Amino acid sequence: MSQYKYIIYAPIYDETVGGAIVMHKLCHLINECGGQAYLYPFVPSFELHHYNIQEIGLYIKAIHDASQVANFRVNPAFKTPVITPRDNLVAGDDCIVVYPEIAFGNPLRAKNTVRWLLHNPGFHTGRVYFGSGEVYYRHGDSLLDNFQFHGSVVSDVVLRVQHVPLDLYIDDAPPQRDRSGTAYCLRKGKGRPAVHDLDDSILIDGKTHAETAAIFKSVKRFISYDPYTHYSYFAAIAGCESVVVPVDNMSKEQWRPNIEDRYGLAYGFDDLEFARATRELAINRQIFLNNQSKECTLRFMEDIERRLAAR
Repeated sequence: MSQYKYIIYAPIYDETVGGAIVMHKLCHLINECGGQAYLYPFVPSFELHHYNIQEIGLYIKAIHDASQVANFRVNPAFKTPVITPRDNLVAGDDCIVVYPEIAFGNPLRAKNTVRWLLHNPGFHTGRVYFGSGEVYYRHGDSLLDNFQFHGSVVSDVVLRVQHVPLDLYIDDAPPQRDRSGTAYCLRKGKGRPAVHDLDDSILIDGKTHAETAAIFKSVKRFISYDPYTHYSYFAAIAGCESVVVPVDNMSKEQWRPNIEDRYGLAYGFDDLEFARATRELAINRQIFLNNQSKECTLRFMEDIERRLAAR
Protein backbone atom coordinates (compact mmCIF):
# COMPACT_ATOMS: atom_id res chain seq x y z
CA MET A 1 0.00 0.00 0.00
CA SER A 2 1.38 3.37 -1.01
CA GLN A 3 1.95 6.00 1.68
CA TYR A 4 0.84 8.71 -0.74
CA LYS A 5 -2.51 9.84 -2.02
CA TYR A 6 -2.55 10.56 -5.76
CA ILE A 7 -4.66 13.45 -7.01
CA ILE A 8 -5.19 13.46 -10.78
CA TYR A 9 -6.08 16.92 -12.08
CA ALA A 10 -8.32 15.85 -14.94
CA PRO A 11 -11.08 17.12 -17.24
CA ILE A 12 -14.44 15.39 -17.52
CA TYR A 13 -14.45 11.96 -19.14
CA ASP A 14 -14.95 12.14 -22.90
CA GLU A 15 -14.54 9.01 -25.00
CA THR A 16 -13.39 11.11 -27.97
CA VAL A 17 -10.60 12.94 -26.09
CA GLY A 18 -7.49 10.84 -25.53
CA GLY A 19 -6.03 13.03 -22.78
CA ALA A 20 -9.19 12.84 -20.68
CA ILE A 21 -9.43 9.08 -21.17
CA VAL A 22 -5.90 8.29 -20.03
CA MET A 23 -6.01 10.60 -17.00
CA HIS A 24 -9.14 8.87 -15.74
CA LYS A 25 -7.60 5.49 -16.58
CA LEU A 26 -4.45 6.36 -14.61
CA CYS A 27 -6.55 7.13 -11.54
CA HIS A 28 -8.35 3.81 -11.97
CA LEU A 29 -5.12 1.86 -12.42
CA ILE A 30 -3.45 3.37 -9.34
CA ASN A 31 -6.44 2.20 -7.30
CA GLU A 32 -6.28 -1.21 -9.00
CA CYS A 33 -2.59 -1.42 -8.05
CA GLY A 34 -3.32 -0.91 -4.35
CA GLY A 35 -2.79 2.83 -4.26
CA GLN A 36 -5.18 5.58 -3.27
CA ALA A 37 -6.09 7.90 -6.13
CA TYR A 38 -8.70 10.58 -6.73
CA LEU A 39 -9.78 12.84 -9.56
CA TYR A 40 -9.87 16.58 -9.04
CA PRO A 41 -11.88 18.49 -11.69
CA PHE A 42 -9.65 20.44 -14.04
CA VAL A 43 -10.48 24.15 -13.81
CA PRO A 44 -9.37 26.10 -16.88
CA SER A 45 -7.01 28.99 -16.17
CA PHE A 46 -5.11 31.11 -18.64
CA GLU A 47 -3.30 34.32 -19.40
CA LEU A 48 -5.57 36.94 -20.87
CA HIS A 49 -4.42 38.04 -24.30
CA HIS A 50 -6.08 39.64 -27.29
CA TYR A 51 -6.08 36.32 -29.13
CA ASN A 52 -8.35 34.58 -26.59
CA ILE A 53 -10.58 37.48 -25.50
CA GLN A 54 -13.49 36.00 -27.47
CA GLU A 55 -13.28 32.78 -25.46
CA ILE A 56 -13.86 34.26 -22.00
CA GLY A 57 -17.47 33.14 -21.96
CA LEU A 58 -16.44 29.56 -22.70
CA TYR A 59 -13.86 29.61 -19.92
CA ILE A 60 -16.38 30.98 -17.40
CA LYS A 61 -18.85 28.25 -18.31
CA ALA A 62 -16.15 25.59 -18.03
CA ILE A 63 -15.08 26.89 -14.62
CA HIS A 64 -18.70 26.84 -13.43
CA ASP A 65 -19.24 23.29 -14.70
CA ALA A 66 -15.99 22.06 -13.16
CA SER A 67 -17.06 23.38 -9.76
CA GLN A 68 -20.12 21.15 -9.76
CA VAL A 69 -19.18 17.57 -8.98
CA ALA A 70 -22.61 16.44 -10.14
CA ASN A 71 -21.68 17.61 -13.63
CA PHE A 72 -18.24 16.01 -13.59
CA ARG A 73 -18.55 13.04 -15.92
CA VAL A 74 -16.59 9.86 -15.17
CA ASN A 75 -16.42 6.40 -16.70
CA PRO A 76 -18.68 4.19 -14.53
CA ALA A 77 -16.45 1.20 -15.28
CA PHE A 78 -13.45 2.91 -13.62
CA LYS A 79 -12.59 3.33 -9.93
CA THR A 80 -12.29 7.12 -9.92
CA PRO A 81 -13.55 8.85 -6.77
CA VAL A 82 -13.85 12.61 -7.20
CA ILE A 83 -12.69 15.28 -4.75
CA THR A 84 -15.14 18.15 -4.33
CA PRO A 85 -13.44 21.31 -5.67
CA ARG A 86 -12.85 24.06 -3.13
CA ASP A 87 -10.85 27.25 -3.23
CA ASN A 88 -8.86 26.57 -0.06
CA LEU A 89 -7.69 23.08 -0.97
CA VAL A 90 -3.96 22.60 -0.51
CA ALA A 91 -2.55 19.16 -1.31
CA GLY A 92 -0.62 17.95 1.75
CA ASP A 93 2.86 16.44 1.95
CA ASP A 94 1.29 12.99 1.71
CA CYS A 95 -0.18 13.83 -1.72
CA ILE A 96 1.21 13.54 -5.22
CA VAL A 97 -0.62 15.74 -7.70
CA VAL A 98 -0.50 14.73 -11.36
CA TYR A 99 -1.07 17.62 -13.77
CA PRO A 100 -1.37 17.32 -17.56
CA GLU A 101 1.10 19.45 -19.49
CA ILE A 102 -1.66 21.96 -20.33
CA ALA A 103 -2.33 22.84 -16.67
CA PHE A 104 -1.48 26.41 -15.66
CA GLY A 105 1.07 26.32 -12.82
CA ASN A 106 0.28 24.50 -9.57
CA PRO A 107 -3.36 25.33 -8.74
CA LEU A 108 -3.54 22.84 -5.84
CA ARG A 109 -0.36 24.32 -4.33
CA ALA A 110 1.13 20.85 -3.98
CA LYS A 111 4.62 20.15 -2.71
CA ASN A 112 4.90 16.94 -4.72
CA THR A 113 3.99 17.58 -8.35
CA VAL A 114 4.12 15.40 -11.43
CA ARG A 115 3.67 16.85 -14.90
CA TRP A 116 2.39 14.21 -17.33
CA LEU A 117 3.45 15.17 -20.85
CA LEU A 118 0.58 13.91 -22.99
CA HIS A 119 1.87 16.13 -25.79
CA ASN A 120 4.95 18.26 -26.27
CA PRO A 121 5.01 21.16 -23.78
CA GLY A 122 3.42 24.29 -25.22
CA PHE A 123 1.81 22.54 -28.20
CA HIS A 124 -1.76 23.46 -27.25
CA THR A 125 -1.17 26.79 -25.52
CA GLY A 126 1.97 28.14 -27.15
CA ARG A 127 3.33 28.68 -23.65
CA VAL A 128 4.65 26.58 -20.76
CA TYR A 129 3.37 27.26 -17.24
CA PHE A 130 5.34 24.79 -15.15
CA GLY A 131 7.02 25.13 -11.77
CA SER A 132 10.36 24.09 -10.32
CA GLY A 133 10.78 20.84 -8.42
CA GLU A 134 8.47 18.86 -10.69
CA VAL A 135 9.04 15.42 -12.19
CA TYR A 136 8.02 15.03 -15.84
CA TYR A 137 6.76 11.75 -17.28
CA ARG A 138 6.28 11.29 -21.01
CA HIS A 139 3.29 9.41 -22.39
CA GLY A 140 5.25 8.06 -25.36
CA ASP A 141 8.68 7.76 -26.93
CA SER A 142 7.83 10.29 -29.64
CA LEU A 143 7.56 13.15 -27.14
CA LEU A 144 10.49 15.37 -26.26
CA ASP A 145 12.97 13.58 -23.99
CA ASN A 146 15.28 16.57 -23.61
CA PHE A 147 12.80 19.12 -22.29
CA GLN A 148 14.35 21.11 -19.46
CA PHE A 149 12.83 23.43 -16.88
CA HIS A 150 14.70 24.97 -13.96
CA GLY A 151 14.75 22.69 -10.93
CA SER A 152 12.77 19.89 -12.56
CA VAL A 153 13.68 16.57 -14.13
CA VAL A 154 12.41 14.26 -16.88
CA SER A 155 12.06 10.67 -15.74
CA ASP A 156 13.26 7.91 -18.03
CA VAL A 157 10.13 5.95 -17.06
CA VAL A 158 7.55 6.31 -19.84
CA LEU A 159 4.04 6.47 -18.38
CA ARG A 160 2.16 4.99 -21.32
CA VAL A 161 -1.44 4.38 -20.35
CA GLN A 162 -4.16 3.72 -22.87
CA HIS A 163 -7.75 2.56 -22.97
CA VAL A 164 -8.63 1.43 -26.46
CA PRO A 165 -11.97 -0.24 -27.37
CA LEU A 166 -10.25 -2.75 -29.62
CA ASP A 167 -13.34 -4.96 -29.79
CA LEU A 168 -15.13 -2.20 -31.70
CA TYR A 169 -12.40 -1.59 -34.23
CA ILE A 170 -10.76 -4.91 -35.10
CA ASP A 171 -12.24 -5.98 -38.43
CA ASP A 172 -12.54 -9.73 -38.83
CA ALA A 173 -14.38 -9.53 -42.16
CA PRO A 174 -12.77 -11.08 -45.25
CA PRO A 175 -10.11 -8.74 -46.70
CA GLN A 176 -11.71 -8.86 -50.16
CA ARG A 177 -14.85 -7.08 -48.92
CA ASP A 178 -15.55 -4.00 -51.04
CA ARG A 179 -14.52 -0.69 -49.54
CA SER A 180 -14.83 2.74 -51.07
CA GLY A 181 -14.26 6.38 -50.26
CA THR A 182 -12.22 8.12 -47.61
CA ALA A 183 -12.56 9.45 -44.08
CA TYR A 184 -10.37 11.98 -42.34
CA CYS A 185 -9.77 13.82 -39.10
CA LEU A 186 -8.45 17.28 -38.25
CA ARG A 187 -8.33 17.30 -34.44
CA LYS A 188 -4.97 18.81 -33.40
CA GLY A 189 -4.08 19.23 -37.09
CA LYS A 190 -6.82 21.79 -37.69
CA GLY A 191 -5.58 24.53 -39.99
CA ARG A 192 -3.11 22.40 -41.92
CA PRO A 193 -3.48 22.54 -45.72
CA ALA A 194 -5.71 19.86 -47.25
CA VAL A 195 -4.03 17.12 -49.28
CA HIS A 196 -7.20 15.35 -50.41
CA ASP A 197 -10.75 16.23 -51.52
CA LEU A 198 -12.56 17.15 -48.31
CA ASP A 199 -15.95 17.52 -50.03
CA ASP A 200 -16.11 13.82 -50.84
CA SER A 201 -14.73 12.56 -47.52
CA ILE A 202 -16.22 11.80 -44.09
CA LEU A 203 -15.00 13.89 -41.16
CA ILE A 204 -14.89 11.78 -37.98
CA ASP A 205 -14.14 14.59 -35.51
CA GLY A 206 -16.67 14.53 -32.67
CA LYS A 207 -18.19 11.15 -33.56
CA THR A 208 -18.55 8.33 -31.03
CA HIS A 209 -16.32 5.27 -31.16
CA ALA A 210 -19.22 3.17 -32.45
CA GLU A 211 -19.89 5.64 -35.28
CA THR A 212 -16.20 5.94 -36.14
CA ALA A 213 -15.64 2.19 -36.13
CA ALA A 214 -18.51 1.69 -38.57
CA ILE A 215 -17.01 4.31 -40.89
CA PHE A 216 -13.53 2.77 -40.68
CA LYS A 217 -14.93 -0.63 -41.60
CA SER A 218 -16.55 0.74 -44.75
CA VAL A 219 -14.09 3.23 -46.28
CA LYS A 220 -10.89 2.36 -48.10
CA ARG A 221 -8.62 5.05 -46.71
CA PHE A 222 -8.33 7.25 -43.62
CA ILE A 223 -6.27 10.45 -43.70
CA SER A 224 -5.19 12.13 -40.50
CA TYR A 225 -4.08 15.75 -40.37
CA ASP A 226 -3.27 15.24 -36.69
CA PRO A 227 0.09 13.42 -36.67
CA TYR A 228 -0.34 11.92 -33.20
CA THR A 229 -3.97 10.93 -32.80
CA HIS A 230 -4.73 7.35 -31.83
CA TYR A 231 -7.48 7.30 -34.45
CA SER A 232 -4.80 6.50 -37.03
CA TYR A 233 -4.25 3.18 -35.24
CA PHE A 234 -8.00 2.61 -34.95
CA ALA A 235 -8.30 2.99 -38.71
CA ALA A 236 -5.45 0.58 -39.36
CA ILE A 237 -6.81 -2.18 -37.15
CA ALA A 238 -10.25 -1.66 -38.71
CA GLY A 239 -8.77 -2.47 -42.12
CA CYS A 240 -8.32 1.03 -43.59
CA GLU A 241 -5.28 2.33 -45.36
CA SER A 242 -4.24 4.70 -42.59
CA VAL A 243 -2.30 7.73 -43.82
CA VAL A 244 -0.76 10.39 -41.60
CA VAL A 245 -0.10 13.68 -43.38
CA PRO A 246 3.62 14.33 -42.79
CA VAL A 247 4.79 17.30 -40.76
CA ASP A 248 7.04 19.73 -42.63
CA ASN A 249 10.74 19.07 -42.04
CA MET A 250 10.03 16.02 -39.87
CA SER A 251 11.23 12.62 -41.05
CA LYS A 252 9.36 9.41 -40.38
CA GLU A 253 11.97 8.47 -37.79
CA GLN A 254 11.64 11.82 -36.03
CA TRP A 255 7.86 11.52 -36.06
CA ARG A 256 7.78 8.05 -34.48
CA PRO A 257 11.31 7.01 -33.38
CA ASN A 258 10.16 3.51 -32.41
CA ILE A 259 9.29 1.47 -35.52
CA GLU A 260 6.71 -0.49 -33.52
CA ASP A 261 4.76 2.75 -33.10
CA ARG A 262 4.61 3.07 -36.90
CA TYR A 263 3.06 -0.35 -37.52
CA GLY A 264 -0.06 -0.08 -39.66
CA LEU A 265 0.52 3.60 -40.48
CA ALA A 266 1.67 5.29 -43.67
CA TYR A 267 3.61 8.48 -43.12
CA GLY A 268 2.48 10.06 -46.34
CA PHE A 269 0.91 8.42 -49.37
CA ASP A 270 4.24 6.99 -50.54
CA ASP A 271 4.43 4.83 -47.40
CA LEU A 272 1.29 2.76 -47.99
CA GLU A 273 3.17 -0.47 -48.67
CA PHE A 274 4.65 -0.40 -45.16
CA ALA A 275 1.23 0.27 -43.64
CA ARG A 276 -0.38 -2.68 -45.43
CA ALA A 277 2.49 -5.05 -44.61
CA THR A 278 2.40 -4.24 -40.89
CA ARG A 279 -1.35 -4.13 -40.18
CA GLU A 280 -1.39 -7.42 -38.25
CA LEU A 281 1.60 -6.25 -36.26
CA ALA A 282 -0.33 -3.07 -35.45
CA ILE A 283 -3.21 -5.10 -34.02
CA ASN A 284 -0.85 -7.14 -31.84
CA ARG A 285 0.94 -3.98 -30.75
CA GLN A 286 -2.28 -2.28 -29.60
CA ILE A 287 -3.37 -5.39 -27.68
CA PHE A 288 0.04 -5.45 -25.98
CA LEU A 289 -0.10 -1.75 -25.05
CA ASN A 290 -3.61 -2.08 -23.67
CA ASN A 291 -2.44 -4.90 -21.44
CA GLN A 292 0.78 -3.11 -20.46
CA SER A 293 -0.90 -0.04 -18.94
CA LYS A 294 -1.08 -1.52 -15.44
CA GLU A 295 2.60 -2.47 -15.52
CA CYS A 296 3.51 1.08 -16.64
CA THR A 297 1.45 2.51 -13.78
CA LEU A 298 3.28 0.36 -11.24
CA ARG A 299 6.66 1.49 -12.61
CA PHE A 300 5.52 5.10 -12.40
CA MET A 301 4.41 4.73 -8.76
CA GLU A 302 7.68 3.05 -7.79
CA ASP A 303 9.73 5.71 -9.57
CA ILE A 304 8.01 8.81 -8.18
CA GLU A 305 7.82 7.46 -4.63
CA ARG A 306 11.51 6.51 -4.74
CA ARG A 307 12.38 10.03 -5.91
CA LEU A 308 10.34 11.64 -3.15
CA ALA A 309 11.88 9.40 -0.50
CA ALA A 310 15.33 10.52 -1.64
CA ARG A 311 14.57 14.24 -1.21
